[in-house]
Amino acid sequence: MSDSKFPCEKCGECCRHISGIPELAEYDRGDGVCVHLKGVLCEIYDHRPEICNVETMFRKVFSKSMTREEFFEKNLDACKVLMKMKEDREKGQQD
Repeated sequence: MSDSKFPCEKCGECCRHISGIPELAEYDRGDGVCVHLKGVLCEIYDHRPEICNVETMFRKVFSKSMTREEFFEKNLDACKVLMKMKEDREKGQQD
C-alpha cells in the first residue's frame, strides 16, 4: 500500500460528521454536515481543506509518527465506524 492512494469509497460519510473538528468549523452548516457536500461528493474536492486530504495530512503531519500503512489503517478504521453509523441510521429509518 506504500505507493497506493488512500482507498476512499466516496461515500461522503466523513463529510457528514465534521462537528467538533475545529479546522472545519467554518464549513459546518450547523448540523455537522459540510456545506460543500453535494450528495456524496465534495464540490470543492480539488481545493478542499488539507485536513480533508488523507495524503496531505500524512505527508505534512503524521509521517513523523507512523508509517503510511498505519495512517491509512487508522483512517480506514474511522471509515468503518462511520459506515456502521450510516447503516444503523438507515436501518432506523426503515423500522
